[in-house]
Amino acid sequence: MTDFDQLQSQDTVYALAAGPDGLCYAGRASGLYRSTDYGANWVFAYEKLESETPLTTTSVALAADGSVFAGVNGGVLRSSDGGVTWYGSGLSTPPPLVTALVVSPDYEQDGLILAGTAEDGVFSSADRGVHWSPWNFGLIDLNVYSLALSPDFAHDQTAYAGTETGIFRSTNGGRAWRSLPFPIDAAPILSLAAAPDGRLFAGTERSGLYVSMDRGATWQHVDTTGPSTGGVNSIVLLPPHLWLLLDDRVLMSPDQGATWQQEPAYTLDAQGLALAVFPGAPVRLLVGLAEGGIQRLGC
Repeated sequence: MTDFDQLQSQDTVYALAAGPDGLCYAGRASGLYRSTDYGANWVFAYEKLESETPLTTTSVALAADGSVFAGVNGGVLRSSDGGVTWYGSGLSTPPPLVTALVVSPDYEQDGLILAGTAEDGVFSSADRGVHWSPWNFGLIDLNVYSLALSPDFAHDQTAYAGTETGIFRSTNGGRAWRSLPFPIDAAPILSLAAAPDGRLFAGTERSGLYVSMDRGATWQHVDTTGPSTGGVNSIVLLPPHLWLLLDDRVLMSPDQGATWQQEPAYTLDAQGLALAVFPGAPVRLLVGLAEGGIQRLGC
């Protein structure tokens, strides 16, 4: 067993993913780590992978069947046994940096996963991560920072990509994209979350939070005492609750952004880069820090 907080201080935490019953994964500069007790203890998940260099893991996603996907430089790793055995798939040459991963809400039926990259746009897999193809028609900005899928993806096939210059939407599962009228001076888009009622939340690098009530057709700035300015590094939506990860704290809204709560217990020890929220009560959160630690909130 490895004490996660004893790892080297510069081992930046880039991504977190929370599953059921305290299961969670953390993507770090040194690789991927797994915990089964809400982040209290961690083990190295790439133990059986042979690699001459660290597999820096910049994105993590969990599927409904327990499969885990990890984005690394050049490809996506997948495991169907809780991170014991891994299989890798390259995306393209030269190898792109995978910045975001999203799994279809209907994954058990369609097996669909989308991967965003730093310079090569969006890649799609329809066979549970075995094969990948670039799907960039209409995506004129290939610097993808975030991805989100509609909760009703099985029927509306709607996907969103946050990029360096704005937001793009696809209504055919990611095969083609169209730019949305997002304020260009508020980009880049670091985080996205789509609600069942059609609302779309976008976290920017410097201009706080924006919301669209009509799937991205129009936008308004969320001007509150909380997230009105600054960066929103991560958004977690578990309706009706909405969590935002800012550089120095976590904000929570009990009503999907209408009002906000700034709890002292949600103040961070260092800059936060990744956020995971465990569903259920009591609420438990993990924050991945730029300096390398993981801060447990409510645990």
